Amino acid sequence: MNPRERFIHAVLGEPKDHTPPTCVTQVGIVEVMDMINAKWPETHFDSKKMAALGVSLWELVKIEVARVPFDLTVMADALGAKVDPGKVNIQPMVKGHPFTSPDQIKIPDDFLKRGRIPVVLEAVKMLKEKWGNTLPILAGFEAPFTLAGHLVGTETLLKWAIKKRDFIPEIMKKTTEANIMYAEALIKAGADVLSPCEPTASTNLISPKDFRELVQPYLRDMVKSVNGYFILHICGDTTLIIKDMAETGMHALSVEDKVDIRNAKNIAGNKSRICGNVSTAKTLLWGEPNEVKEEAKKALEAGVDLLCPACGIAPISPLKNIKALVTAVNEYYGLPG
Repeated sequence: MNPRERFIHAVLGEPKDHTPPTCVTQVGIVEVMDMINAKWPETHFDSKKMAALGVSLWELVKIEVARVPFDLTVMADALGAKVDPGKVNIQPMVKGHPFTSPDQIKIPDDFLKRGRIPVVLEAVKMLKEKWGNTLPILAGFEAPFTLAGHLVGTETLLKWAIKKRDFIPEIMKKTTEANIMYAEALIKAGADVLSPCEPTASTNLISPKDFRELVQPYLRDMVKSVNGYFILHICGDTTLIIKDMAETGMHALSVEDKVDIRNAKNIAGNKSRICGNVSTAKTLLWGEPNEVKEEAKKALEAGVDLLCPACGIAPISPLKNIKALVTAVNEYYGLPG
């Protein structure tokens, strides 16, 4: 199998020759940005540099994916949020929220031509043209609840979930509409797999009941509306909502190191595959390659379907630690290094 075939087979739970060492979250690291002259923040605005950085971990250490972009603000930016572009080691962040009520939000007809959306779509096209027969082309974006928080403020959104609960469906219908439009455009541009990310739906912020009532239905609508493969990432210990995440119809779930892989697989059953979960905040960032390999092999032993970093790779993570994910797979399966 080549990496694209292996990745898609893994996402669908189909037979594969071995578990792919890959990443479904953020892949840009400063060490590589310097090597290939694709530094943040300018790379967020340059399709050619975005594509180069998106495939860099494959070219340098054989992480099996080409993945763009490197932040969760692209749609928010296109809908009027004030976005700080960040620095070479800091991702873009939403700093200003354009709306104060759901009725103010409208998805404009030219939504897909606004902000950095055309940059991302062009980067996906570039990756597909050059690497589409070899690598899985993966595109990530802010999922509906997280996008809603970007548009009105996360604190405001969470208050509405308690005091103005009827506001949530109103805003979620609109952010889901934006998600569907963007997801369809990404597939058309050449993305094989989509990774909606819902950090605001973490159980650190909302209850499992709120997830089921306020978030799950809209994630399900997105999956039903778009003809593509989906991997859902939610930060934190998602054990209590693994079943609910799987019932959205997502083909795979990306989980952090707080989640036990065996338990997650048992809960998800045959509904979703499990991706993870080598610690990004500890092992990949501050550990040594041998520690990365040890943690990676534990995930492989537990039956993880795609071996990945637990969350977005910290930009200052050393490349040698990313390479250790690939080495772990090679050693575990007795593959040539």
